[in-house]
Amino acid sequence: WRPIQATTMLAVRFTRSLARAAGPCVRAGPARFVSMDNDKQILGDTELQTGRRKTELDMEAQGQSAFSRDPIFPPVGAGTKENPIEVPSGVDERVVGYECPEAHQLMWFTLSKGPLHYIPSLDKYFKLVSSN
Repeated sequence: WRPIQATTMLAVRFTRSLARAAGPCVRAGPARFVSMDNDKQILGDTELQTGRRKTELDMEAQGQSAFSRDPIFPPVGAGTKENPIEVPSGVDERVVGYECPEAHQLMWFTLSKGPLHYIPSLDKYFKLVSSN
């Protein structure tokens, strides 16, 4: 009992001394509320999104597809340096997933426009091409 009581009493005294040292609280003035034009509007999905999701929604509104979630089945013999697997995209980069043969799990990489991307575990080359 006594050690806990003593610790509690010291904490109370310390807190009170801090409050006295800080001085009285002074309020700056009455609180003000600012009204905005859109205060009474509920924003939709397109107004709240940012980044890649906003890009996707903007392109969908124009009738284009920024990102395809459909799997790519490359033709036989594709994936060499001379004949890379072509991955379509409406923008300059795309996230691509593949099943790793050693781990049997989905692995991801970002494919950018320009240089070929080599995956050693698959022994395949990938290239980003414009889908527009």
